[in-house]
Amino acid sequence: MQSTIVPGVWFWSRWQPDRGLDFNGFFVESAQGNFVVDPIEPDDATLENLRARGVAAIVITNRDHERASAKLAEATGAATLASKLDAPLLTMPVDGTLAPGDVVHGWRVLGLDGFKTAGEIALYDASRQAAIVGDAIWGTPAGALTLMADAKLADPRLAALSARTFRALRVNHLLVGDGAPVFGNARAALEAMLGARADAFVDRVNIIDELRYEASPNDPTPFTAEYADVGRLLGAEKLGYNATRLRRGEAFCPLHWHTREEELFVVLAGTPTLRTPRGMAELRAGDCVAFRTEPGGAHRLENHADEDAVVLLIANIDPGDVCYYPDSGKFVVEATGTLVHEQPQLDYYHGELP
Repeated sequence: MQSTIVPGVWFWSRWQPDRGLDFNGFFVESAQGNFVVDPIEPDDATLENLRARGVAAIVITNRDHERASAKLAEATGAATLASKLDAPLLTMPVDGTLAPGDVVHGWRVLGLDGFKTAGEIALYDASRQAAIVGDAIWGTPAGALTLMADAKLADPRLAALSARTFRALRVNHLLVGDGAPVFGNARAALEAMLGARADAFVDRVNIIDELRYEASPNDPTPFTAEYADVGRLLGAEKLGYNATRLRRGEAFCPLHWHTREEELFVVLAGTPTLRTPRGMAELRAGDCVAFRTEPGGAHRLENHADEDAVVLLIANIDPGDVCYYPDSGKFVVEATGTLVHEQPQLDYYHGELP
């Protein structure tokens, strides 16, 4: 097996002369158990290597990527996992099924639309800025990315739009089952791939009925509002735009203000309530609210109405920004992700060597 620059990820390959590219299988080290994705037939040395390292699970990304899964499962005792929609289409039984949003051995399951089957999935790890796909995207020619031939796609336009998922997640390393993985430059390769599609307007999305809203499973009540990163999905670089959908009783972010990122909220639906240093205000569809980069710009968005509220959030992107939270007296330095309390204040030379 070959190591990659992605920590804990290895792969092995077999050349396919009829396709003019490699088929790849991936081995991923994980504290939750090592796993393999879309394993191709391993040679004896690779099989012994996998046995020695231990394989807890085999993930199959689509119905055509069983490959050597049955043989490897028998050799290693690994559990086999496939998407809930594609599992019935496999020739082998599986031990478990996956759905978009699930987490498997530390990697998040992504659902892709418009590809060969309704159950096409990929895996994503934010800490590694990496994603693993089956044959939804090919790495060909080396260093570039392309969707598989339109004739093989259920809906080529929808597939291109769905591939924006990797753009939104700022994937930097894309490990493909077919062709050459792209390391360190996946974002540029994805932009080139998407930009070549004349049939899909990849820089447009409808906030009301085309976004996939998600809530973080770790956010406590009432900060459970769903959100979608619109700007990254559309490839924006200098402006950030998110959309949030708040049900009754939910809030989006604690009271806060930014030092360098000026925000604008545009209410699209519902009657959310805005808390600021000047008090509470009920908003309605069509309202625009600006938040300056000073304490008076502090704000917290809530929903006390039965109707869901949908709000578009816009701001400039500034890596030098610091966000301050008045209720808790803490702040976060965006460039480093450092979150600390403002008290106690330290002496300038505290902890320094003489």
